[in-house]
Amino acid sequence: MTTFTQKQDYEAAASAVWDLIGDFYAVDRWMPGVAATVRDDGRRTRTVTLDDGATLVERLLEEGQRFHHYRFDDPGPVPVRDFKARITVVETGPGRSAIEWTASFDPAPGVPEDAAQAAMSGFYQACLDRVFVLLGA
Repeated sequence: MTTFTQKQDYEAAASAVWDLIGDFYAVDRWMPGVAATVRDDGRRTRTVTLDDGATLVERLLEEGQRFHHYRFDDPGPVPVRDFKARITVVETGPGRSAIEWTASFDPAPGVPEDAAQAAMSGFYQACLDRVFVLLGA
């Protein structure tokens, strides 16, 4: 099992960051490459459609004031399996905060572990950078 954490600091209050990323069912607002999401309240899932038309299903496992814990039910085009992640926004000082995003997974069959981690890490960094731009922070 591979586990990694990415963290990025923002010159914005945790509440402002969470207002942007906190809706589990609206990642299309801030994730690059995401065209749309479809909410299923009964199953607590979101079906994410990427810009290229590929889809994946993510299930909300747990949520709190400023965190989501989720897993991929159907990894779709992602080079991993048994994927679980937790994204958290923490206050780091007056008007400052950070996103901490931790993931654990096994590489998909035939995918080297370092390649799977690089793909996921690169995507996470693109998301964190997009949040930075959207916040103007």
